[in-house]
Amino acid sequence: MPLRSYFQVIIILLLANSIHAQILDSTDLRATYQYHIYQVKDEIKIDGRLDEITWSQTEIGADFWQKSPYFEAHADPKTEIMLAYNDDFLYVAARCFQKEKITITSLKRDVYWSNDGIAIILDPLNTKTNSTMFGSSAVGVQWDATMSPNSDVSEDWSNKWFVETQVNEDGWTVEFAIPFKILRYNQNFNEWGLNFVRNLPFANEYHNWTAVPEGFWPPNSAFAGSLIWDQIPSKKKGNYNLIPYVSGGVRKVKDEEVKVDYDLGLDAKIAVTSTLNLDLTINPDFSQIEVDELVTNLTRFNIFLPEKRTFFLESADVFANFGTGEVKPFFSRRIGLNNNSEAVPIVYGARLTGNVSNDLRVGVMNVQSATVDESNGQNQSAIAAKKQFGRSYVQGMILNRQGFQGADLINSDYSRNLSLEGLFQSDDGQWQLWSSAHGSLKENLTNNNLVFNTGVKFRNANWAYAADFTNFQENYYADMGFTARVNNYDAERDTTIRVPYKASYSFLQYQFRPKSGYIQNHRFSSETILYNNLDWSLNELTSKLRYNLSTTSTSNLNLSIDYNKLDLLFPFSFTGDTPLPSQSYQFVNGRLAFSSDGRRALSYNASIRYGGFYNGTITSLSFGANYRVQPWGNLSFAYERNQLNLPDDYRKSNIVALLSKLEIGFTKNLLWTSLFQYVDQSNFVGFNSRLQWRFSPMSDIYLVYIDNYRYDTISPTGSEFNSENRALVMKFNYWY
Repeated sequence: MPLRSYFQVIIILLLANSIHAQILDSTDLRATYQYHIYQVKDEIKIDGRLDEITWSQTEIGADFWQKSPYFEAHADPKTEIMLAYNDDFLYVAARCFQKEKITITSLKRDVYWSNDGIAIILDPLNTKTNSTMFGSSAVGVQWDATMSPNSDVSEDWSNKWFVETQVNEDGWTVEFAIPFKILRYNQNFNEWGLNFVRNLPFANEYHNWTAVPEGFWPPNSAFAGSLIWDQIPSKKKGNYNLIPYVSGGVRKVKDEEVKVDYDLGLDAKIAVTSTLNLDLTINPDFSQIEVDELVTNLTRFNIFLPEKRTFFLESADVFANFGTGEVKPFFSRRIGLNNNSEAVPIVYGARLTGNVSNDLRVGVMNVQSATVDESNGQNQSAIAAKKQFGRSYVQGMILNRQGFQGADLINSDYSRNLSLEGLFQSDDGQWQLWSSAHGSLKENLTNNNLVFNTGVKFRNANWAYAADFTNFQENYYADMGFTARVNNYDAERDTTIRVPYKASYSFLQYQFRPKSGYIQNHRFSSETILYNNLDWSLNELTSKLRYNLSTTSTSNLNLSIDYNKLDLLFPFSFTGDTPLPSQSYQFVNGRLAFSSDGRRALSYNASIRYGGFYNGTITSLSFGANYRVQPWGNLSFAYERNQLNLPDDYRKSNIVALLSKLEIGFTKNLLWTSLFQYVDQSNFVGFNSRLQWRFSPMSDIYLVYIDNYRYDTISPTGSEFNSENRALVMKFNYWY
């Protein structure tokens, strides 16, 4: 079927179905679900017991909605929530009734959705799009996160607040104390967006205080109720945090001598206003950050690895929510790297983010990296603004990268980027329409330097549909961002060639949920990605048909069939052997995957893929397992093997990857994590072990051991492992 006809059929189906779709107006939810909050009657001790006078006299929110697996009123078991406040804290309490055994999968902070837990969702500025969340497991492990339209829930934001729980024969109870100084709110608003989400792993259910419709993630602030204040909390003065650190250790890199070094640095968080926050970092150290879990890459292009460095995570959506999955004008992992993707020291960083009015959010950032050896120093700046119109918005961003040699500016070493985007979103959250334009400017590259994107998305309880079109011009560069496809590697000439393209994407999904029985839902979907050259000739076409079956026990079965047709523009090898020739290829392969009940002590997943792969075949097997000793321990293992059966000229190849991870929570404040990885595609063997003691809220001592090797298959003495780097580091930071 021609692509145009395919789109027409999809639109007709959606329009017919949307006539009968349930529309929930979020304005009605704000009027229906209201909680009136008053000052505390007595002093509240955060111990989880709920024995204060306040909790016996305050308003009670109850009668939650069951969110999944079925959307219906009067969720069972019951949940009761209560709120109060004083001059400094917002207090939250909940009674979570439950006769069944409590499930705790980890004592690690921010591991939330797989545990018995409850979280409050706050939208103080009434954006209906952005929110801040505070949650706790049934044993008092904290979770804090933010939610924004494009990045969904981000668990990277963390702050200092307090929680305790008590488990009893009727279930469990919890108390939160959230300082007002860590919340961004407007003193003119006496009504905030409010919701709660409770996790019940034993039943594979989520419950919401308000009626969040099927097809939407439980924390979606578009469907929040109202928190109505008798008196708005006063603005807090002197709201700042200083987080100094000191680190030291021994390191050995390749054939160099062992070095003993130490470092000092400082992070600071300063509330400029009640809605604007300034973050500063001087000589930041990221030695305690978890390492990336490497993956086998059987594509011809770079893969996207998420940012993990603390300074770049808070309010990251202000800058990172521009662009699409394949074209991100801002990607913070590019900061602090030289042209060879090697880390260089960051001298300082400063970031101002927040709201200047209830519907205007801004962000300003500047980071300076040092001049090291052959790498020039870099100053990288970003300015972003987002104007809300209800649930819709217009946003823009300016990026600037400037090279330095010491203190001297290098006139020719620069890159400027400009982005402008707009999104329309219906009040019920079902429809989205968007369009964007991105431009870049570099030395001698002043034309054919744009990227255009436009698309549409629809979603309700049964149907989901998306279509997207991108035009990527040859001279668009994202020096502070990520572009997945424009750089094509020519294996014969060992060089990278930029190839502009036009991309079309479409997605259609239908799901239905039986009202009873073991099956939770059936999901059928199709996805088509088409890449054309600038003259509209075919570059690559991928079409996927998928089926997913989910059960009430959390197990899943997935079946997919992929059709691929492409013109390989340049010779390419996935293993370093003789490159495949640049010609047309057409092949089909299928994949079957299963994951077991994740609530059990032993859970596992397995998949098999078989079929065509360019001018040969591929057989892929993967297996993973996790054994949990509740609540303190997890031991996981993963194995992947890809066998490429190509014609004799290109050799048969086996690509293997191994991963093993051990996590032990001696207490919720003393955690040990170790990770072993072997990826023979990159000849890498690595071991990372990290002990973290949180001796005071948000204050830690880390002890980290790193040992990485490269496997050399052509050394003079035969195959051998060569040490890349080895280090033992201790780091101390204190949240003041």
